[in-house]
Amino acid sequence: MEAGGTTVTIKKMAAGRTEPGKTAWRVYDVQGSKGLVLDVDTSAAGFDTTPLYFTSLGGRIGHWATTGATSIYSPTNKGFRIYVRWVNGNPLTPQYANERDWHINWYGIES
Repeated sequence: MEAGGTTVTIKKMAAGRTEPGKTAWRVYDVQGSKGLVLDVDTSAAGFDTTPLYFTSLGGRIGHWATTGATSIYSPTNKGFRIYVRWVNGNPLTPQYANERDWHINWYGIES
């Protein structure tokens, strides 16, 4: 079997998470679908260039029925943006998410 892809040398790796119950979720409304948006600050990691980011949504309950938490928007060496919404499109609020300790887990790999 042949392997494909590119091998890179890792310069730096870092990981973190937003604070459960105190994540700075904001509401977004796109064509009537109200979800959450979050700008995740990774500046403490000290990346020199934009790393590859990988994310998951953590929490106590209910986050299994969402979509979007692994889709990275506007990545830079200082952070990225995430949009989260219910799969069925029902409204979602920051209060609801924080009452359930929803948070973003992330790690970045700079090559």
